[in-house]
Amino acid sequence: MEAFSAVGRRAAAVLSAVGVLSAVGTLASPVGAQELLLRRDLPGAGPFACPAADVPPEPGPQARAQAAELASNAARAVILDDLPRARALLDRAIALDPTSRELAYNRARILDDLGESDAAIADYCRVAAAPDGRFDDVAGRIEVLAQARHGAVPRAALRAAEAGLSAVDAGELRQAAAFFGEAASAAPTWPEAFYNRGVVHARMGGYEEAMMDFHRYLELRPDAPDALGVSQRIGQLESLAVLGTPSPGTALTLGVLFPGMGQFYSGRGVGGVTVLSLAAGAVAAGFLVQEVNVRCIEPVGPGESCPPDRIVTRETVRPHLKPALGAAAVVALLGAIEAYGAASARRSVAREAAAGPGGSRGPSLAGPSVEARGGAVDLNLFRLTFR
Repeated sequence: MEAFSAVGRRAAAVLSAVGVLSAVGTLASPVGAQELLLRRDLPGAGPFACPAADVPPEPGPQARAQAAELASNAARAVILDDLPRARALLDRAIALDPTSRELAYNRARILDDLGESDAAIADYCRVAAAPDGRFDDVAGRIEVLAQARHGAVPRAALRAAEAGLSAVDAGELRQAAAFFGEAASAAPTWPEAFYNRGVVHARMGGYEEAMMDFHRYLELRPDAPDALGVSQRIGQLESLAVLGTPSPGTALTLGVLFPGMGQFYSGRGVGGVTVLSLAAGAVAAGFLVQEVNVRCIEPVGPGESCPPDRIVTRETVRPHLKPALGAAAVVALLGAIEAYGAASARRSVAREAAAGPGGSRGPSLAGPSVEARGGAVDLNLFRLTFR
């Protein structure tokens, strides 16, 4: 047991050194120093806030009378379903009397019907600036138009995104990623939900997840103004993802030098313990099984032992030591090959994640791998795949 403990301590020391070197390499990489910022200007998040407006001058009596006449003509145009003429008449009326909330409200209703949301919101905001019991539906109309203008993002998605931003500010990145995931589920075509989750995943070191989210963001907004920056960040994350995966060559070398070390290096402790136990068990069996050959001066009968003072030579042999060492070497080699295959698979997954869904990929070459199925063991030396 002491021997196994010493071996475990040496393995842990080697793994710690490898981990430190990997971490230093990643931190020293200039790629890791750049990252995207969170989107905090969520569309429709919270009640829509009307911008501050200047107070227009009071019109004279003649201007009010002309504006009232134009409003009456606009009302008749609305009855005749001539909305463009009604809008033009109200434009002239409001130019004469810009203080009339009724004129602004009537024009906002027409602009709403014509699909001019921004102009309608501006008129509704003029009405909301001076509350009046006749227009108590203005706040609701502004909220509906504001949400429709931004793609009608569901309130549940907005609330989840706001909670995600709060979690980021509190330093709870894992919880923030979950909140942004809820927002993406509630609004699967909302690009900002995937973008923010990608930023959080990248900060947590989940480079593959971040690349998938950024790819989805670009799919939803191929004409995004920051498309180039997001694409460059995907390329940076690809480098980080590959660097963050264990090196297949290192896994193979360590596995050959020490049984199970390839699995330990690639972060698969159970596999490393299994390989190490099998190899150590084989060596232990070779040492424990031994035979003692004694040459005695005089013949000894069956079942009798030679007296100590009559012993000429005593030789202890271990007949199974060489086969045991050979078995341990085979176990170490198979473990090293398996570690190589597992590391190659992880690196391949990282590269495929960087390519994104539907990304073009050429032929790929996979190294040796070992797979156990029942009592059989499948050994694949090389595999060439065309995609």
